[in-house]
Amino acid sequence: MKILLGENIKNNRKRLNLTQEKLAEVLGVTIGAVHKWEAGICAPELSMLIKMASFFEVSVDVLLGYEIENNSLSTMVARLKDYGDSKDEAGLEVADIAVKKYPNNFEIIYKAAGLYFNFGIVKNDRELFNKAIEYYEKCIPLLSQNTDPEINESVIWYYIASSHDFLGNHKKALKIFKEYNPARVNHALIGNILSGIIGDMNEAEGYLSWALTDNLATLLKICTGYIPIYMSRNSMEDLRDITFLVITYMEILRKENKVFYLDKILSLFYTINAYSYLESDMSECKKVLKKAIKSAKAFDASPDYSATNLKFMKFDKTYMGYDTLGDTAVGAIEKFIKDANNRKFKDIYEKVKKDKI
Repeated sequence: MKILLGENIKNNRKRLNLTQEKLAEVLGVTIGAVHKWEAGICAPELSMLIKMASFFEVSVDVLLGYEIENNSLSTMVARLKDYGDSKDEAGLEVADIAVKKYPNNFEIIYKAAGLYFNFGIVKNDRELFNKAIEYYEKCIPLLSQNTDPEINESVIWYYIASSHDFLGNHKKALKIFKEYNPARVNHALIGNILSGIIGDMNEAEGYLSWALTDNLATLLKICTGYIPIYMSRNSMEDLRDITFLVITYMEILRKENKVFYLDKILSLFYTINAYSYLESDMSECKKVLKKAIKSAKAFDASPDYSATNLKFMKFDKTYMGYDTLGDTAVGAIEKFIKDANNRKFKDIYEKVKKDKI
C-alpha cells in the first residue's frame, strides 16, 4: 500500500490555481509546512487533514491517495518475472512476500527460487544459494501443477545441485548430478567436478568422453538443420561458414591422420562446403570437392564406425557410432547432389570423380 498524500496536496492546490503561500494562508499554517507536506518530509495532523479535505472538497481517503498494490496470483507471477528480467535485487523481497501469500503455488515458488539462484551467482552470496535450495526443494512436491514443458524434476535438481556446487558442497552436488542425469545431460558437469575438484581423472575422462560425443552429435544436428535454410535462401556465405564449423570440429578429432568414423560425415560436409563456392570461387569449389571424394572413397574402402578411434575419447568398451547417410559415403554425396538439383555442380562432380579436373 502506498500513500500519495504529498502529491495529492500539490495536485489539488494546483487544481485550484493556488500557490503554496496562498494555501498556507487559507489553512493558517506557514509556507514551510505546506512545502514539507508536498515534499513528503512530514504529514499534517489528522485535524489538518480533515480541514484540507473539506477545503479541496474531497474525502480524506482520496486526499491520502491510498494505492492498494495488486497482489493477485497472476500479478505476482508477472512481477517476479519482471524482477528476473531487470536483475533488480528488490525482487528478492517481493519473492518472499509472494511465497508467504502463495506457499503452495509451484510457479510462484519456482520463480522465487530462480531469483535467489541468479542473485546468488551475481553476488556470490551463500545465504542466497541456501534460500534458492530451500525454495527449489519446495517445488518438487508441487510439480503436478507445472505446465511449462521445459521444467521437470531433473531441471529442479540441476539447480539444487548447482547451488550446492557454488556453496562448495561438491560431493553432494556430484551425487545429485549423477542421480538426475537423463540422456547424459550432466556428463560435462560431472566430468568437470571429478577432474577439477575431486581429482578422479580416470572417471572424469569417461564422463567427458561421452559429453564430447553428445556435443558432437548435437552440433551435427544443429548444423544439418541450418543447411536447408541457407540453401533455400541462397545464402552461400552462411552455408560455407556452417559447414566449415563442422569440418573444423571433426578434423580436430582425427587421430594420426587415419581414416576414421567421421570421414563418412566429413565427406558430405566437404561436398556441401564445395557447393557454397559454386558461383563465387570455382577453383576452391573443385579443390574442396576433390577432398570430399577422396575422403568418401577412403572410408568406403575400409569403413570404420568405432568411436573409440576419435581423439580425446576414452571409453571403457568399444562404442560404435551410427549415421543416417545410407550404406556408403559416396552414396551420401550423390544423394546431396541429386537433391540440390544443380546441373552445373553435378557436371563438376562427375568430372572431378573421374579425375578429369
